[in-house]
Amino acid sequence: MRKKIFFSLMTILFILGGCEPNSDLYEELDGLQRPYSRSIEYTLSAADYNAIGGQVASHQAFSESHPAMDYIPSMLSRKFIALNEGSSAMVTYNLLIEDPDWYQAGFGYELTAADYAQLGVSNAFTPSNPASNNLPFFLLRNYPEAVAGDTKSLIYNFTEAGTTIKNLETYHFDGNRWTMIEKREDIPYVGYEMTADDYAVFGGAIAQYNNFSDDNPANLYLPVWLRNKYPYAIEGTEKVIKFRQFSGGVTSNVIAHFTFYELEWHRTSYIETKSEQYVFGALGWAFDPTTRFIMTQSDYMHLAVIDPIPHAVFADFGYYYGASAFFSNFDMRLLARRLQRDEAGNYLDPALGAIFDSEGHDAVVDEMFRRIVEEGLIKVLQNRYPDAVPQSGGIDVHYIVGFETFNDNFSRSYLEAEYRCIASGTPPAFELIEGPRDRQ
Repeated sequence: MRKKIFFSLMTILFILGGCEPNSDLYEELDGLQRPYSRSIEYTLSAADYNAIGGQVASHQAFSESHPAMDYIPSMLSRKFIALNEGSSAMVTYNLLIEDPDWYQAGFGYELTAADYAQLGVSNAFTPSNPASNNLPFFLLRNYPEAVAGDTKSLIYNFTEAGTTIKNLETYHFDGNRWTMIEKREDIPYVGYEMTADDYAVFGGAIAQYNNFSDDNPANLYLPVWLRNKYPYAIEGTEKVIKFRQFSGGVTSNVIAHFTFYELEWHRTSYIETKSEQYVFGALGWAFDPTTRFIMTQSDYMHLAVIDPIPHAVFADFGYYYGASAFFSNFDMRLLARRLQRDEAGNYLDPALGAIFDSEGHDAVVDEMFRRIVEEGLIKVLQNRYPDAVPQSGGIDVHYIVGFETFNDNFSRSYLEAEYRCIASGTPPAFELIEGPRDRQ
């Protein structure tokens, strides 16, 4: 019996001792295994916003004060634990517009053509005849029943150096005269503030309390009210409305923007949808403002249309850039296409022909690539991204453009070039970083 116990113990010890080498082996194999990487797309859900909490959860959106890049990296780490270095994620989320231009609308009485005529002014005030010289008298004449403490806001046209803008001035009445207490220049919109008469149209609780509420939401009533108030509105007409809203035991002023299209008034959302790229690097997930795309037929067509040496017959091809919209590539064939001659025997692209005659084939290919990456692709970027900016979230914004060439030996090359936006504007400016190179 003792012998059996002894041999059993020895067997167990042998097995336990044998585990250690195997464990080391597995660790070595794990170390040799390449990280698991993928490119994914993900749209945030309500649960994602709720998990973040605070204002992000309240609005179901990120904002300037709570930027997505502060939260999304850790969220990606939790949701996609299998992904590792080399992975990328295109994340779509809601962005709260905290200060849209229409939120700066001016509310008050807007002077009419008859008002200007009454003041002896030709439809606008000027630096030599400012509004402050006229409006106090206008108020005395048009508001004879005003009492001390009253305020009025007036909106008027102001012209200087051929440019007309709308200004707003607020005046206070002390019982004898009107004095300006506030001035706002170049207001983006003239808004309309609803009156008691407007609320009365709806009847019920809205008329009784002069406000909308959770039980009587503005979104339900205002589109119909706008249709009746502005029956001749045309497609694209915009209106900014200020109204009173009762919610959570508090009544507050709300400013909303509406646009008329498809025969209806539609309220503009404070929320817009945005997509950003994140990459998994040595330190984990991080925001990456790099934009990657492969040229499409419309991009090649844009270059064909603006080509300095367009084809005489085919509008989808140009000799200078060599962009062919029909085939969605750059035609690099020399004698078959790029060095064609006219009936008089002259090169259709004289500059390229001169290089060919003096320096040969390779020099011509170099020049064709130079035109593509130093000129053509920049034109594509300017057309695609007219609002490009040099930085996003404090990080330089890069663009990687994929394109195809059709070569002399009838082969195809799949290449790319990398750029950086160096200045916003009309158009924005881009700088070539590297290219052409094989597409990664």
